[in-house]
Amino acid sequence: MVTLAQGWAPRLRAAVILKAVLALGAAALVGACSAPAVDSSCELSGALDEIGHIVSESGLVMDSVEIAVCADSWTYVVATISGSPSGPTSDPFLFREDADMVVLVAPETACENVAGNPEGLPVVPEQLRAQVCDS
Repeated sequence: MVTLAQGWAPRLRAAVILKAVLALGAAALVGACSAPAVDSSCELSGALDEIGHIVSESGLVMDSVEIAVCADSWTYVVATISGSPSGPTSDPFLFREDADMVVLVAPETACENVAGNPEGLPVVPEQLRAQVCDS
């Protein structure tokens, strides 16, 4: 039987506990980074139907939703699209509800619009701007 000197036991125990805490923290961080960011409060059926229609016209398939966030009448979705010879891709889609349908909006255009613009062009809500707009 192996015994540890009196002074080693507390240090060894502290080292084991620290190592376990670091391992759990790293696992939680990796899990948080890889976890899908889908807002369960978003109504996605119209957006997902539209994405399915868009990609199927190109012979592609929507595999999964990586990100789905919504604010006001806007929905931003990043979906994994497969079926391309180059492999699966992550593609962003921005939709705005207009009456009883969803309309695909180019993020580049909507992000350029500012609140109160004289043309009345659609403006991405502030809650989505950080994810949707480049700057």
